[in-house]
Amino acid sequence: MSEYAITVDSVSKTFTRGFWRKKHTEALRSVSLQIKKGEIFGLLGPNGAGKTTLLNILSTQLTADSGEVLILGRRLGRSVGRGQYALKCRMNMCSGNPNFPWSLTVRETLKFYAMLYGLGGSRCERTVDSYIGMLELDEFSDRRYDSLSTGTKQRLALAKSLLNDPEILFLDEPTIGLDPDIARKIRSLILDIHKRRHITILITTHYMREAEDMCERVAFIKGGTIRAVGTAEELQAMTHTDDLEGVFLEFAGSQ
Repeated sequence: MSEYAITVDSVSKTFTRGFWRKKHTEALRSVSLQIKKGEIFGLLGPNGAGKTTLLNILSTQLTADSGEVLILGRRLGRSVGRGQYALKCRMNMCSGNPNFPWSLTVRETLKFYAMLYGLGGSRCERTVDSYIGMLELDEFSDRRYDSLSTGTKQRLALAKSLLNDPEILFLDEPTIGLDPDIARKIRSLILDIHKRRHITILITTHYMREAEDMCERVAFIKGGTIRAVGTAEELQAMTHTDDLEGVFLEFAGSQ
């Protein structure tokens, strides 16, 4: 059995826009990457580097033009068959810009998604109650989504992403736009979830301190290509810098 939860081999993706004058944008170019089971792995890079495109491919929201992706030992295909659906049930994703039905309460939102994930009856109620407690949403459980603060919305999004008991969790900028104290709380909750469940977490972030505090290894991506992979210490030694911010600036400025 492989020690890797995710293996990406020579994956490329190009987007085509326009009708008469087509414009081609190469979002990913022969990306290769391996993420170990149970680790928190950071994907870092400037805006437009390809981070979200790669996450969307790994979470089956997009298909790659070429290359191969293995998730938990299964190859991602181009069509959604029974095996692909079973694989999707073992993953989930949380975005830093959550968007849920504005008129539903916290509890109603979680029950809605729990039922979509196949949970019913008393199991649905127990699971929803469990994550309301774990994400400290008790006092907001009967509040409508449109009345929640940004930080509470993010905790709700995190709770939703755990309902199906995923083995892999994709976090796309989970603390973007949050006040420092709320961002620290979200990071603490993510680390606590990882400690309890030992799930594999792939996180994209613009905050280098966040990556240093949370990630066991990171990859830097720019222009759709992976520039380097390693621990913070390994990358600092490689670039002769003192922290990940220095590493980021080194790779962001390189051609």
